[in-house]
Amino acid sequence: RDDSGPDETTELIALWHKERRSLLKTRQHLLNEADALLSDLPDELRGHLPQTKAVRPRLAALGRPRRTWPAATALRLRLLDRHRGAILELDRRDREITQELAKLIAGTGSTLDQLCGLDTRSVAELLVEVGDPRRFTEGGFGRFSGTAPLPASSGEGAGEPIRHRLNRGGNRRVNAVLHRMAVTQLRCDERAQRIRDEARRRGHTKREAVRIVRRHLAAVVYRRMIRDLKAPATAASFAA
Repeated sequence: RDDSGPDETTELIALWHKERRSLLKTRQHLLNEADALLSDLPDELRGHLPQTKAVRPRLAALGRPRRTWPAATALRLRLLDRHRGAILELDRRDREITQELAKLIAGTGSTLDQLCGLDTRSVAELLVEVGDPRRFTEGGFGRFSGTAPLPASSGEGAGEPIRHRLNRGGNRRVNAVLHRMAVTQLRCDERAQRIRDEARRRGHTKREAVRIVRRHLAAVVYRRMIRDLKAPATAASFAA
């Protein structure tokens, strides 16, 4: 078996991606524990911490204790110091895994990372969860990704926008990637903004307009994945 072949590359992406998911769960657990410990610190300590819900800035500002505290507070501070070190180590491992994923994704010939709103982690999620996109039609991919419209009612009058309710089916990981992609594009991509604005002019609510953008992006992602699969074959035919 050729370790450099596409099947091996896909398997490696899946393994690294699974490792990162496990890392994220561990890191989130540590962040939640640190948040609880920070909340239980005396007012005198908490008053010097940044006024934010984010855990990392508060951990960083805590520093080393400068005085002797009661036993319970001293223990909380030691635990928080250990949590901070563990979180920093997990952050470092996350960066390493992302670098490995970037190399492997480049080896697949995928160009998904060229789309606005998709980073290395999101592309890995799509490649692992979707697999071979040729098993779907474009409409099938919409159903798979949970972006296909679901009618909300049949009572719309003439000229009124057709209402659709949130589709909670499909692959929720892929749906989450497309949602983040939509949020990003709505900040910086003119085409996505035009699609949203046109939906709003037709009478759709803000949430419905975002769903319409997400539905559009599902089609964009699907077409790009199909195009990427055809690219090596096209290049080979030219070389022949």
